[in-house]
Amino acid sequence: MKFSRYKFIAVALAIFATTACASGSPATPSPWTVAPDQPTPTPVISFSNGVTRVVVYLSPVQGEGQIGTATLTSDGITTTVQIDVAPTTGELQPIHIHVGKCDDVGSVLHALQNVVNGKSVTTINRSLDEILTGEVLVNVHASYTDASNYTACGQLPAELP
Repeated sequence: MKFSRYKFIAVALAIFATTACASGSPATPSPWTVAPDQPTPTPVISFSNGVTRVVVYLSPVQGEGQIGTATLTSDGITTTVQIDVAPTTGELQPIHIHVGKCDDVGSVLHALQNVVNGKSVTTINRSLDEILTGEVLVNVHASYTDASNYTACGQLPAELP
């Protein structure tokens, strides 16, 4: 009789474990509806709990340069711009949000913190809706002494969906 009770408990545990694992629901859901693991050629926009995130692929404008991402995260009041590019350089690299397209860069809308060792983080006191005003882009310059040389560029979406 004892053997049957243990057998029943073992079968019940096996069914429970199989059902729990087969549910397909993660234990802790991701806070983002879309979160790319790799850079993408088009912007990826996600919304979660009042926060908007836009991930833009950065690539060389002409020939060699740098690749990476610009991630803009906004709570509706401020926007944090995080830049990750490679390969890194030994120079401080100016970076800006400009009007225009990557092949026709216009005036600076927002100066960002310099890229140092491939990284930059800047908080702008504007929402994404205020930043995304038509054709705007993120542009990384080679250095202060070679500012006309753009090493990476990414086109931001014209507006949020």
